[in-house]
Order: sequence, then structure tokens, then C-alpha cells
Amino acid sequence: MARPASISGWKEKRRLCFEPDGAATTKRFYTGLPESELIMAICVKKRRLGHLRIITTLAKVGRVSRVAELFNVTQPAISKQLGELEHLLGAPVVVRSGRRVVLTPTGEVLLKYGRQVLYNLEAAQRELEQLREGGVGHLKIGAVATTMPTQVAKAVVRLRQRAPALTITLTEATTDTLFPAIRDGNLDIVISRTRIDRTMEEFGSLEERLISKDPLVIVCSSLHQLAGRKSLRWVDLSPYTWILPPDGSAIHDGLMRLYKKHSLRPGVGTITANSIAVLPTLLANSQLLGLMPRAYVVDLVDRTLLAILPLTFSRTAQEVRAVWRRENENPAVRLLLQSLSGELGIESA
Repeated sequence: MARPASISGWKEKRRLCFEPDGAATTKRFYTGLPESELIMAICVKKRRLGHLRIITTLAKVGRVSRVAELFNVTQPAISKQLGELEHLLGAPVVVRSGRRVVLTPTGEVLLKYGRQVLYNLEAAQRELEQLREGGVGHLKIGAVATTMPTQVAKAVVRLRQRAPALTITLTEATTDTLFPAIRDGNLDIVISRTRIDRTMEEFGSLEERLISKDPLVIVCSSLHQLAGRKSLRWVDLSPYTWILPPDGSAIHDGLMRLYKKHSLRPGVGTITANSIAVLPTLLANSQLLGLMPRAYVVDLVDRTLLAILPLTFSRTAQEVRAVWRRENENPAVRLLLQSLSGELGIESA
């Protein structure tokens, strides 16, 4: 393989390898480049972006046969391309584990930087298409249920005033679904109550910004037995059934930690709902309890439909944050950030 003229530091080496039948072969591999540049060099210069798509898909489904089905090719064709990739890198990228195929450490590096390469190329393609069509593009927004009907809805209204031709897709889910969607390029930005920490390194280079402070409050029907109480202890909630956020959400986990701290359990017959809009109807004329953002519930309290109980949930859950990939801060994302920043009365940089 000829050294690409546009990339410095490229070094080709050869390694003696033995096939399963005992035959000796010489394989080439390359050193002297950062992983991302090496992957780009191998795949783009050799026009083998298909290898990266196979690796990213295989990481999701774990079966070569399923990858072949998704790519509408035969299984031997996928196996052949994996073999070509291993030949180029000079190391195995997959290994069988039971009935599944998993990535080797080399494969994991390829996956990490390969996702970034594919994402950047797809983003460039989208922006070029937007330029050709004279439009402002397509913005894919993800949000948790406690931010979608308040901060996100208001920001989208402001955004459409500034960019009426922008196509917008809204996705409501929990953070365990939203953050992988950012990593895979299926979302441009996420609005949630979860801060970025070291556990999120797998999702790539993420940026975050504080958007607003909107505490979650414990609510019940205005006719509830606890409504109107001036003070409460957590143990006072033990007889009552909750409408819970879904498993996997930061709010659900926070509530469970509080119950464990106070040696309590939610009442029997709990309801799990990932929709804020359904809570007022479920809570009305019942003895159920729920968690809702104060910004959403204030009007319902004023209309004496719901009541806020005098217990503090989690102070960390007060903060609403925008999270996006650093390399994906395109004009549409910046416009949304400016629209969201209206919640704090500040202008985004």
C-alpha cells in the first residue's frame, strides 16, 4: 500500500503471521499516526468506509449474520471485509464469544474513532445538501420528559421565529437512550437534568451548558390526604403509591436512593410513566403521588387541581442542561442554544 502523500508520519511495517492451517503469511500494518488519523487514512484513502460501517453495526448487533441481513449481502461477504480490515491493521478486530462476536481492543479503538469519522462525514454531507437546497437544515433534539413540555417547547417556539425554514425533530426518552443517540449521530443535542461526568467518556467529546433551574416537586391531587400539610417527613409518604419515572432515568434512580436512605419502599401498584402530560389526569381524584417540574405544575396548583408537598427532592435535579457533541456545533445547534438561554436571560456565545 503506497504511503499517502497528504499524511505525514505514515510508517508501514510487516509482520510474519501463521494461518490456522500452519501456512506462514506476511501482513502489513501501520504505525506513527494517532488512531483517528490512521483510521481515516486507511479507510478514506482506500475508499473503505464500508469497513467502519460494518464495525459500528457489528458492535450494536453482535452477529455477523445480522449485519449481513442489515446490509443486504451474504454473510461470507461481511466476513471477507472483516478479514480485509484485519489485514490492513495487522491485528484481529473481532473475536467469537459464545454465539456472539465481540470487538477486540483493536476493534474497540476502531469503533471509537470510526464513529467519529462517520459522524463527521455525514454531518458534512448534510451541511452540503443544505447549502445546495438553500435551507437551514434539520435539527434533531432529544429531551427527557421533565424538560420537553417546558424549556424545550418554549425554546422551539423562539427558534422557529428566528429560523422558520428549519426542520425540527423532537424525541422524548430517558438519558440512557438519549446519550447513546448523541454518540451515534442520531441526535444533535439533548436537554436533560444529567451532568456530564467521567462515565460518559464513551459518548465522545461532549459539551454542556446550564440552561435553567427548575426544581422537581412532589405533587398530589388537591383532594389528597396529604394536601395542605405544612410539614411532612418521608415516612409520611410510605402508605401511598407513586407514579414513577422509567427505570434508567436519573430521576427514578434519585427517588429510589431517597427511599433507601429513609428505609422506605414505594407503595404497591406503582405506575411507570415517561410522560408529564399524563400525570395530572392520573393524580386527579386519587391518592397517588408523582414528581413534576415546578414550571409545569404551577398553573395546575393555581387552578387547585394539584398540590405541592413540602418535601425537597434532589437539589442536583434542579438544573436543566443542554449537551451536544463538540464537533457538531453547527448553526442550527447554536440557534437552539441561544433560544434555550432565554430561560436564564443570557445570550449564548
